[in-house]
Amino acid sequence: MRLALLACAVAGVLTLSACGTSATDGDATRAELTSLELDLLTRSGTFTRTSVDLANAESELISACMTAQGFRYRADASAPTAESDEERSLNMKERHERGYGLAAQYGDEKEAAGIAANDAYVAGLSKKNADAYSEALRGDATDFREMRFEGGRNITFSARGCEARSRTSLYGNLDDWVAIAYFPQNLNSELTPRVEKSPKYRKAMNDWRTCMRGQGYTYASPDAAYDQLKAAYRAQGVTTALREREIAVSVADGDCGAEVHVPSTVLALRRAYAQSLPTADKLQLQRLTTIWKTAADGIQ
Repeated sequence: MRLALLACAVAGVLTLSACGTSATDGDATRAELTSLELDLLTRSGTFTRTSVDLANAESELISACMTAQGFRYRADASAPTAESDEERSLNMKERHERGYGLAAQYGDEKEAAGIAANDAYVAGLSKKNADAYSEALRGDATDFREMRFEGGRNITFSARGCEARSRTSLYGNLDDWVAIAYFPQNLNSELTPRVEKSPKYRKAMNDWRTCMRGQGYTYASPDAAYDQLKAAYRAQGVTTALREREIAVSVADGDCGAEVHVPSTVLALRRAYAQSLPTADKLQLQRLTTIWKTAADGIQ
């Protein structure tokens, strides 16, 4: 039987009063979010290095746990990027190689990404041993729980197995691990309408459109460019000409975004508007940031 963790909602996002900590206006000790809390909220600044370090640590813990149960598990060892927030957002290398990634979505052939070492190892096991591997890693069908976020987003995760043990070891409990992964994202998305109404954002987009016209394109926005190309793939399927157009549009979009600093403008607005979020949401973000930082400090 699947267990469900039913979360309360404040301003459209999760609050963990059902999970152990409630947040009220009377609990507030400070009004301003710190730079670190804004990093977690917007996935900027220190977020990239910290998230990579935590992911690597989690992978090493899983590897040790699986090895103790007689299975091989290769730990990830990713390196944090040295790019700026804007450079990571634009991801020009990816644009030059794959555009928006639409051709891969609508193509008949899978991209040659290779088989991960752990997947290859499991593929070589007997069905009995592969099932045992899966149970050791994530438990069985009776071990899954669900955390419900406002807006109909449900996150399902296992409460047993090496993944769960490793996350509990890092973050203290699984509820906080899930909340750290998804609460800031949901909260950040709440800021989007305000960002898009901002005069600074509208000016940046006007400048972006002017830049794009200079390169021969008349899209209203980056989203509009993406959506029109997506519609073309749905209508035509993957063709060489459409794939080349996708890459050209995506690169022009990125070049213009960099020229007029659209990502930096959006990020600055998000970080500024976050200071006016409801107190309960800010308190929850502060609590989760403390847990996130404690987890990161513990692996140093």
